[in-house]
Amino acid sequence: MPLPQGTTIGAYDVTGLLGTGGMGEVYRARDTTLDRDVALKVLPDAFTADPERRARFEREARVLASLNHPNIAQIYGVEDAADSRALVLELVEGPTVADLVARGPVPLDDALQVAGQIASALQAAHGAGVVHRDLKPANVKVREDGTVKVLDFGLAKALDPEPAADADPSQPPTLTASATGLGVVMGTPSYMSPEQAVGAAVDVGADLWSFGVLLYEMLAGERLFEGETAPHVLARVIDRAPDLSKLPASTPGPVRRVLRRCLERDPRRRMRDAGEAISDLEEAALAAPESGRPEGGPAAPAPPRGWRPRAAWAGAGLLLGAAAAALWTLVPPPADPAVRRLAITLPASTAGPFALSPDGSLLVYAERNGRTRQLMVRRMDQLDPQPLAGTEGALEPFLSPDGEWVGFFAAPGPAGPSDRLQPRWALKKAPLGGGPAVTLATGVAALGASWGDDDRIVIGGVDGLRRLPAAGGASEPVGGGTVAAGAAPGAPGEAPGGAATAGAPGEAPGGAAPAAASAGLGIHSSPQVLPGSRAALVASGAPGEAPQLYVVWLDTGEQQPVAPGTAGAYAPTGHLVFRQSSRLGPGAAGALMAAPFDLDRAELTAAPVPLASNVANFAWAADGTLVYSRGDADREAESRTLVWVDRDGTEEPVPAPPGDYDAPRFSPDGRRVALTVSSAPGRIDVAIHDLARQVSNRLTFDAEVNTGPVWTPDGERVVFTAAGEGRRPGLLWKAADGTGQAERLTESDRVQVAEAWARGVDALVVSTFGARLQADLQLLPLDGGRAPTPLIDAPFSVFSPALSPDERWIAYQSNESGRFEVYVRPFPNVDDGKWQVSQGGGFSPVWSPQGGELFYRRADRRAAAMMAVAYAADPTFAPSRPELLFEAPYRMAGAVRFRPWDVAPDGERFLMLKEQEAGLDRRRGGPGPTALVVVTNWFDELAAQVPVP
Repeated sequence: MPLPQGTTIGAYDVTGLLGTGGMGEVYRARDTTLDRDVALKVLPDAFTADPERRARFEREARVLASLNHPNIAQIYGVEDAADSRALVLELVEGPTVADLVARGPVPLDDALQVAGQIASALQAAHGAGVVHRDLKPANVKVREDGTVKVLDFGLAKALDPEPAADADPSQPPTLTASATGLGVVMGTPSYMSPEQAVGAAVDVGADLWSFGVLLYEMLAGERLFEGETAPHVLARVIDRAPDLSKLPASTPGPVRRVLRRCLERDPRRRMRDAGEAISDLEEAALAAPESGRPEGGPAAPAPPRGWRPRAAWAGAGLLLGAAAAALWTLVPPPADPAVRRLAITLPASTAGPFALSPDGSLLVYAERNGRTRQLMVRRMDQLDPQPLAGTEGALEPFLSPDGEWVGFFAAPGPAGPSDRLQPRWALKKAPLGGGPAVTLATGVAALGASWGDDDRIVIGGVDGLRRLPAAGGASEPVGGGTVAAGAAPGAPGEAPGGAATAGAPGEAPGGAAPAAASAGLGIHSSPQVLPGSRAALVASGAPGEAPQLYVVWLDTGEQQPVAPGTAGAYAPTGHLVFRQSSRLGPGAAGALMAAPFDLDRAELTAAPVPLASNVANFAWAADGTLVYSRGDADREAESRTLVWVDRDGTEEPVPAPPGDYDAPRFSPDGRRVALTVSSAPGRIDVAIHDLARQVSNRLTFDAEVNTGPVWTPDGERVVFTAAGEGRRPGLLWKAADGTGQAERLTESDRVQVAEAWARGVDALVVSTFGARLQADLQLLPLDGGRAPTPLIDAPFSVFSPALSPDERWIAYQSNESGRFEVYVRPFPNVDDGKWQVSQGGGFSPVWSPQGGELFYRRADRRAAAMMAVAYAADPTFAPSRPELLFEAPYRMAGAVRFRPWDVAPDGERFLMLKEQEAGLDRRRGGPGPTALVVVTNWFDELAAQVPVP
């Protein structure tokens, strides 16, 4: 049954039926990833039901996808369609050669144009070992600009069942109406070679026979072989010599020679190569009137109209100024390389960033396998990836400059993912050609690495960058995080004091980063070594800050702010290309930006220009190939929805529009929710959502980043962290109804985040983040002095605190054991005891407002479990064993992200954030495939879009 309009197959929306045939139904569809029309060929049920045919089809499809020629319609990929398989093909508009022949003989010049391009396609395919097997007029289209596209290359073999093992090769195949009608087992009778018709082995000679039949029909305007039934047609193909008497008398001799040699019934005497046909057809066009007389016919016509001339001197020894004769070639010279976009679909189990080899020939990425991951290597000319041995637990692959090695971070244990910030990962490398992996370093954070052209590797971290030899050896700190506030180091060999913000010299900064007030704070992630290995680009940020890109000089550790961004790299075109997002981390989607970049001065020389939106990860190769994946940050408010979830996991939507929400917090009466909303890359605001009235109002308008909302106990105000736009980070508060102006409470070089309100001591519990992303807890009194006092000050990270309803206990998460767990201490006398309440990791504790229970999220992010711990509090704190309430893929906090959930005042329902995009397939309710956009010859486009002064 034909697919109805609106059917979705993978990333493709069916818009109409184009046609049906033996090899399936063909539909026009819209590629929602690349915003273009494609053709979907849904294969027959008989193919789907035969596992052997499916397996052989996939093998053949890999070869077919490698064909890249201007006259061959491209195969983009394969998609599952219910119980069928669908090929994603280039959609070619225009009539088929069958349509042209139906109108009568094709004019000689047009026929030679078409035939020459078909022969060029055959030559390319045969050189790659691909035989068409079903070449016919209906499989050749002519676009409006005259470009010929040959369709369905190799599909006859890909879909044909294997012959039976006991088949007698001396016997022809059974000829039935259904068999010949399929056009799969045997091809199309009128265009089959004699050896095909009797079931003999098929090689390139079969295509050359079909090419001869097709060329004859264009010139004669009628079929060469006809019959009442398919067996009658096949009998004529087998027994009768082709009759060329109906060719136009003006057909040039070289064209007749092509026809005779292609239509030789003995394959041993047939034309052996499509290149010979091209030569003969060129000779037909180049023949002068006196020498171009056809055999037995009148003089040949003038050169065809519209062909591209190639000048040649007529006669040897003529001097300059002598008359020249115009020589015409059949095939035009190669056009300049074009920028092309296509999509690669990776499995739903793809995890994190990817790497592209320097020559653009292969892609390396991590793929989940159960509870761990492994690196996969996919060659760009093949469909299926191959696992790379010895890379179990791998993440964040990066390649050596020569493309021989892949570096990666290995998970610290068999359970698979652990927090990237934890210094428990191993840095390894493995040869792409196969061989054992080599451990280079242990006890590092998985925050990205880059392999410099000096054969040293730079590693990201929470306390700056480290560098080590790629051959192995001790690592050394680069020294990131040592620049004093406001300092702006210059280029190597120069005194500090260069530009502190990005922008054209002498002009106002264009999208510049603020002064380096917090250059030493936060994560140092996604390093990219710049050419010459003197410096590296690095992204840095902390909660409450907009992420910034810095250049770090590798010999001194000095840092120089460049622009707001989360990942960047230098292109050989003289550009800095980077992703601009409101948060750090792999997959933190944002706009892909580019700007001219002075490598010596380490600064932008013009304002950044947006290239693409909603980009999660990207990489390019030296040959100009760009690959990027889509994310969820810019999907028109479709990233997350608010949902109620009860204790058994039953979900109910909250009447609120979708948005890029985070950090929801109930007001004391439970009627309103304060939460953050990201409206653009680098912009985060606090909003108030009224649950009864079902309306939301934006609360903040001034700073770039406003986050971490906390209600005052009376519900009249909201405290939040503000940073960006040149200001130092600090705490502000504002009336929850939006009236009045925000009032600043603190200003600090360290990022302060309000976490809980202690009514008994009239103070805020504040997380304060330092240079190593080490967070301490402080009490900020609100009695007028407002000088914070330490609460928990430790050599490890302590944050996300929560106070019990009676304010006797404080719960928090800490990585003191090597991974984040949830702990409880007395409050405010925190040194009077400590209890670990989570088992197997924990994040984001919240007390039940009714008392008696503490909730937290389990650390396994894929399980996203909600846990409950009952407790008794007299005379001391006595927690029970954690109990699982529900598991579902709601947004997780991770190590530094704000708690993305809250518990209702009744303690029975939870307000959760449900991811709607970011790789989720709505129809299946689980992770969907990862679509990569591939742009070829991208450097040409970049240079045109963003000129370098």
